[in-house]
Amino acid sequence: MEGDDVITIYNDRGEVLGEEIPLEALNPYKNQAILEILQSIRRTAFVDISELENALRTGEVGGTMNVGCECQIPGREMDLPLLDRINDIADRVRDLLRISPGDDTRVEVLDSLMVIQIPSRSFLIATDSSQVYLKPATALSRAIAEIFGLGPFDGIEMVKAAVLGRYPQTTAPNGALSALLSFPTQVEGGGNAYRGIMVNHIVALVNRRTFDAAALASVLEHAAAFESGAAMGPYRRYHLFGLAYQGLNADNMVWELLRDHGKGGRITDIIDGVIDRALRDRVIEVEREMPSGFRLYRTRDAARWNAYAAAGLMAAAIHNAGVMRSGQGVPSAMLFYNDLLVTQTGLPGVDLGRALGTSTLYEYLTHNTYGGGEPGTFSAEHPATRGSKGFVIPCAAAAMCLDAGTMMYPPEMTSGKIFKIRKILPEFRDPVKRIADAAVAFEEV
Repeated sequence: MEGDDVITIYNDRGEVLGEEIPLEALNPYKNQAILEILQSIRRTAFVDISELENALRTGEVGGTMNVGCECQIPGREMDLPLLDRINDIADRVRDLLRISPGDDTRVEVLDSLMVIQIPSRSFLIATDSSQVYLKPATALSRAIAEIFGLGPFDGIEMVKAAVLGRYPQTTAPNGALSALLSFPTQVEGGGNAYRGIMVNHIVALVNRRTFDAAALASVLEHAAAFESGAAMGPYRRYHLFGLAYQGLNADNMVWELLRDHGKGGRITDIIDGVIDRALRDRVIEVEREMPSGFRLYRTRDAARWNAYAAAGLMAAAIHNAGVMRSGQGVPSAMLFYNDLLVTQTGLPGVDLGRALGTSTLYEYLTHNTYGGGEPGTFSAEHPATRGSKGFVIPCAAAAMCLDAGTMMYPPEMTSGKIFKIRKILPEFRDPVKRIADAAVAFEEV
């Protein structure tokens, strides 16, 4: 890190949350708020007990289709009043999961939804994230068996199938129990687990707050870069600057670009604003001017220029979605922002060109190929969006917060349970402020 790598974080009203913060204070390994967000995501599972009860009553368990259940087993139906005993089940699940008295195991009941957080200490011997599925599922199945006195010939295998689906006959659980992280066998490639959370889920976790969605998505993306080794050496500064400016409104850049160009402005005006600010802050300089008057620029700090360009990309995505009142156009907005930025400056676009390439495929798959491909249904781990690690999905999440119900698959449809979960998970409330406060309190050791 360089000595002048300090930032000021602003909220979505342009108000200062933390001044003169060293960039290293945003390191996912060192910022306490980021650590708490990531830890909460790693250890949270949830199950709708009403759905579980209905699956057992009808014998519809072990299905593999995303919509409905094609697998019904006549004669193996079980009429267990799970909802009537939901609190007893929750207490027993908590006891089974607890490693030591007073640890941070949590089992909370929200109407029919049971939210389970396995103890943090579980990760001391973990080799992957499968335990966030398998431990709650085992505890839940055992609790039901104990409370309802089920023996080996009384249908306990149906309970297991209702909770976990056909796993381990299938490569991943597909029953009533879910988690914020995807099951490891569903994630393509190492170090991608944090990138497997759907855009709509991120929107739901922050209750549709635009700057909070940008922050949470950026945290997940750049944490994945640290986990996979992509943020090593000079790339650590590159990713931390990206997190700061695009995800956390560092130096109020995103907010000011929207203020100055939000009404009556266009993406080209935002690009002009980025260039003017980069020139003013001496991030870029004119390399030479052509006879036509066209200017070519250069930079001596590629990481900081990328951060400025990424902040502009976020502003363009928010502006486009706000004007449309729809998130559908965000891939196109990102595509043309990057294309025009490169054309106008001669400098690399966001993520050294990877954001442009990623946006091109993202735009194609959300507009042309199939009707179900809406921006909110993708995750950063999808083959169409994984090309840029850190700089595309935060913009998509922010844009989807501004969608006014124009999608076939809005967050309320795909992520209704996630909206409920956030009510008891303080880590996802005001993430920008929480991260800024933790950064202010940061002391390098």
